[in-house]
Amino acid sequence: MGHSISEVAIKFGVSRTTISRVYREYRESGKTSNLRHRCGRKKIMQERDQRRLTRIIKRDRLATLPQIAADFNAGPSTSVSVRTIQRNIIDMGFRSRRPTRVPLMTARHKALRLAWARQHRHWTVDDWKHVTWSDESRFQLYRMDARVRVWRQHH
Repeated sequence: MGHSISEVAIKFGVSRTTISRVYREYRESGKTSNLRHRCGRKKIMQERDQRRLTRIIKRDRLATLPQIAADFNAGPSTSVSVRTIQRNIIDMGFRSRRPTRVPLMTARHKALRLAWARQHRHWTVDDWKHVTWSDESRFQLYRMDARVRVWRQHH
């Protein structure tokens, strides 16, 4: 090896005690694995709970965090807070995003649009001047969609 404990500690930016402990573990067991992963509070949500949470989210991507938490807590596992649900959702790679707006174009819509275009293809510029364009206006009849969010998983 050729380096002192102090030199190694400075090089890696950790304390001499840490280097001494790791070196002692290596001499005694031949391993340098971190045995400290058993320290601290255990996670309340296990891998099985996270799979269940993923199914809940994918079943209803428009669900809010309180709705997801209520659905999750209605199941067999331990009840958890909305904040715990949120942390786990983020850790699993899900993010809350605004939904993409996609016009629902059916085959009938396409046929009607094509028929309209064929019907008006001979119009002159003067004919088009008498048309009031409203394509930049949005009309909302029922629910306000400014706050609608969907859960998407980042790949």
